[in-house]
Amino acid sequence: MNSYKEYIKIHDDSAHLISMVPVEELLRFGYEMGLNENSRVLDLCCGYGTVLKIWSEAFGISGVGVDIEGYFIDVGRKRLTEAGIDKVKLVCGDITTYEDDNKYDVVICSETIGTIGETLKRGEKFLKEDGVLAYQKVFSKIPDPPEELVEFDAGVYPLPELNRIFNDLGYYLVAMASDSNGAWERYAVNQCNRGDVNRLREDPSNKDLREDIDYWLNMYFENRRPYEGQAMFGLQRIF
Repeated sequence: MNSYKEYIKIHDDSAHLISMVPVEELLRFGYEMGLNENSRVLDLCCGYGTVLKIWSEAFGISGVGVDIEGYFIDVGRKRLTEAGIDKVKLVCGDITTYEDDNKYDVVICSETIGTIGETLKRGEKFLKEDGVLAYQKVFSKIPDPPEELVEFDAGVYPLPELNRIFNDLGYYLVAMASDSNGAWERYAVNQCNRGDVNRLREDPSNKDLREDIDYWLNMYFENRRPYEGQAMFGLQRIF
């Protein structure tokens, strides 16, 4: 495989990441956690299951991804089949009611459902005693984020405050992988905005859609790009 095809493969995985953490950083995160063919990973709100796909191809992990969006699961299953991966299972379901008797080495909490504490507690339910919670969360790059950003993304905290919240809940940071401008632009402009632009081309008189597009991009350029980041936080609990 030449370098261009390798780049295209990475780009294809990136296009199916519902995350601003780049593929390369996810690989480093998995390496630092010592993932291998014996590791089992559960991804709650897995989207297309792309993180599981990447880690299975790179480290040989097996795992389960759960998401309530059937379209994501269908596309994700197709991509796993095309890649020849049979060690990852994707389940269409609600993570708030999902049950699983297995315990996992890593549990990914890709979305915050309720409070941070409730989200981590939900993931902890499926985690081995010495396992790692991989919690994906947006954060503020400055101590006092603009009110517009706080209203848009509830629960945006600066990193020091997030770390204090983790510690107060009994969790300590053992790994971290963060965003890039390129990944944000792939998500904000291409992945999310492109579909709306295509719909507007079909219906140019749709003022509501035009306003939504303007609002989305203005929020990104004025607040999210300069003031907001996203990271995957590797957390272990001290009992």
